[in-house]
Amino acid sequence: MARFFSALYRWFPLRTILRVGAARLGGIFASLRPVQNRIYIAAPHDRTLRGSLRLIHDELDRQSPLPGLLVECRSVIQGLDHIALARSISGLILTVRGAYRVASSRVVLVDDYYFPIYLIARRPGTTVVQVWHASGAFKRFGRATLGKGWGADTDFIRHVPIHSNYDLALVSSASVAPAYAEAFGAPIAIFTARYGMPNTDPLIDPVRSATAREKARSRLGISSDEIAVLWAPTFRGTNILEAVAPSDLDLELLVSQLSPKHRLILRMHPFVQQSLKIPAALRARIIDASSEEDINDVLLAGDILVSDYSSLIYEFSLLGRPIALFAPDLDRYEQERGFFFDYRTGVPGPVFAETSELAAWISAATFDLERVRAFAARSFDRADGHATERLIEQVILPAYAKRG
Repeated sequence: MARFFSALYRWFPLRTILRVGAARLGGIFASLRPVQNRIYIAAPHDRTLRGSLRLIHDELDRQSPLPGLLVECRSVIQGLDHIALARSISGLILTVRGAYRVASSRVVLVDDYYFPIYLIARRPGTTVVQVWHASGAFKRFGRATLGKGWGADTDFIRHVPIHSNYDLALVSSASVAPAYAEAFGAPIAIFTARYGMPNTDPLIDPVRSATAREKARSRLGISSDEIAVLWAPTFRGTNILEAVAPSDLDLELLVSQLSPKHRLILRMHPFVQQSLKIPAALRARIIDASSEEDINDVLLAGDILVSDYSSLIYEFSLLGRPIALFAPDLDRYEQERGFFFDYRTGVPGPVFAETSELAAWISAATFDLERVRAFAARSFDRADGHATERLIEQVILPAYAKRG
């Protein structure tokens, strides 16, 4: 019987109707009482706060700027997409609770898609800020993927107005605001680069970044005279529940063609749940840093970044270090998801389809760092290490103090 209900639940119309109903119910419950003096931080895809949300939370916690300030950190696991009936019920409860907190909080902070926001009735006195987890506008997402294999389809959009109800959304530069407006289906006026991106702060401050780099390399077992090559690809799959790591890069060949002073750091996307199996013969040369809590620490530890379609190329470009792209499946990825610009000419480094060609580029060490710096300059309007405090002082605290 449980299997029957689970299968029935996964049928699209019923699943969506239940989720929509749960979110609206939470909003109704919230409307029965005044807006609370609460800053609600929702992390729907992580078991802990990361990136900008972590930095904002820690700074708010450090400041304790207002009497009665409550920073509520929740890792909202969306169990609705799991087959198990118990998880589906748990997911509905989380949706009700999440919608209630969104609709009853003075300030709401998210950095990704968060279902409950899109179904509630907006209330005076509540401010919703989308800080987004990535810089730039790279691979397509949100409404910009309609008609692609990835993301929501038109039937879902009819039920759920995804990426709606934001008062403010951060972007790294004004030049990418049109892409986000397309992806969110939102007025371009809500997008701003004037505050900067909080998640870049630890990368920019020279003292802070130098200390973090030293600690990270020590923790990972990388000596000061070794060159750390960071392989940090995005995931493959049509949704986050089916996320897998790409397998085209020949790690054994890459290591064999690099000098002994090169160490390879692997950092898989957080959506990839299966651990990588590193052959015993390569463990002295390859480090799996996928479980490292802070991606900035991993970026700082790396001397060279090799990625594919990950937006980490934006953050890493701020370090002014070499970047290469390994994309043997580019044509397929472009068809399934697509990009906001011409991938072949718009990325901050050379594009390779063969492991041996990538190894030769790393070994030659004739890197075009001016290309990296130009990419960073185009991608960030304001990157000075103070985005977190600016956002708190100019947006979050004024919104918290507002009474509607």
